[in-house]
Amino acid sequence: MAITRPRYEDVAFYKDVHRLITRHMQGDRRAGDRSAYRCVQRIAPLIGEQVPPLADFYEVKCQDLSPGGFSFTCDTPPDYENYAVELGKSPVLIYVTARVVHVSELRQAQRVQFLAGCRFTGRLRE
Repeated sequence: MAITRPRYEDVAFYKDVHRLITRHMQGDRRAGDRSAYRCVQRIAPLIGEQVPPLADFYEVKCQDLSPGGFSFTCDTPPDYENYAVELGKSPVLIYVTARVVHVSELRQAQRVQFLAGCRFTGRLRE
């Protein structure tokens, strides 16, 4: 796979993301085009321009998805700024790159988690 940077005219990328949003919508609409996307997806640290092997991907719980990005929860703040992201369900998967743009602390009773908001930065292609 190689990293390609999205262009505003990359219609296929946005159609793929839109398809994922409409497939997984749960009726919880948030700020504009952001949709609830509460499911498990896989991410892997992206170091430099080297695409991580599939074995490096691990599961995270996604919270929402929009054409510009997504968010996920984790038990500790993310260790990396850039990630490769696998979206969808087999056999329909798309691979993108994303950058963590904010991290918020979530407290529920005695449990502390973190919500990482990410912006899509590119698309991975084979």
